[in-house]
Amino acid sequence: MISLKTEKVTYSLIEAAVNRGIKEMQEDPKRSVRKLADLGNQFARGRFQKSFFELSQTLLQDDDCPYYTLLSRLTEEIDHETLKRFGVNLGYTSWTYGAQLIRAYEKEHGFEVPWTIFFHYHPQASFTLSHMDSLIREGRSIGIFTYFLRLETIPEDWSALTELFCRYENSAFLLFLPDEELNEDAAGILSECHNVLISAELSSCYKKNISLLKQKSCLTANHHYYLETDDETLSCQLKGCESPFLFLLAQNGCSPADQEQLAESVYQLRCHPKYPVFPMELFTDHKRIDHIISGKTCFMEINSDGTFSLPDGSNLSVLEPEASLPSLLREITLTASCETCS
Repeated sequence: MISLKTEKVTYSLIEAAVNRGIKEMQEDPKRSVRKLADLGNQFARGRFQKSFFELSQTLLQDDDCPYYTLLSRLTEEIDHETLKRFGVNLGYTSWTYGAQLIRAYEKEHGFEVPWTIFFHYHPQASFTLSHMDSLIREGRSIGIFTYFLRLETIPEDWSALTELFCRYENSAFLLFLPDEELNEDAAGILSECHNVLISAELSSCYKKNISLLKQKSCLTANHHYYLETDDETLSCQLKGCESPFLFLLAQNGCSPADQEQLAESVYQLRCHPKYPVFPMELFTDHKRIDHIISGKTCFMEINSDGTFSLPDGSNLSVLEPEASLPSLLREITLTASCETCS
């Protein structure tokens, strides 16, 4: 396992290499991107990074690959500190250092640990930022350094939320906005959080929100909630996407067959890109990464009332005084095992 001291040294080395890579990318995009992919493969220690950078090297052999345009957009539009910090936090701290902690913890304690946790947050709901902070602290101690946060409404005061992001500066946060308008002050506050990717829902407000966030050089994405979608619709969404990333999230009621079909279409479009946008079927790709990290999958999504669903369909609450993240993960593993046996 990587020691904490070694992790800090490696993090600093990677940061320095990424800084050079970003600078070179502005001067000679194609050559520098290939060099970054080679560098990533060299630094990669985890299973996921190895497969990712090997695929990247293969795709980037094509001079007309749309991902060159995507990467050029990133270096031109995004604050370079944000690009570096988020990328290193996700690619190294979460998928290398964190993955090793997760595998060691699973081996020692006998239950599964996800590589990320999904939070739903509403400022007036019972699941508070204090509860979230406690779970993040526990999660980081066992290797979870990436967190997805789905806002149910735009908060009037962003300070508490952004303080949470900045408190854990070597974690990566993916913030999914609702279909509500941001104002310029909010975009400015969010731009100061260099470890956050901000996704705007593909709906009525997304163009204004993306425009504001781009003015502040934030790292942005778009997301879309689907029940079913065909390849033509997906291609249109990618073609019109105003951010370099597109997340597809299945709505309640979406059939497993439709989700599986869309996930396969997304995977094929990633491997054979037509547009400078990187698509992801969020939950399928979460499971794929989880399986690569530890050979198993574990999913935890906490609702704004503090409850989350176990594999058998029953619910637990993270708000109980005796609830700790390890105890909750143990329940997920035990319930999943019972479901498999039945």
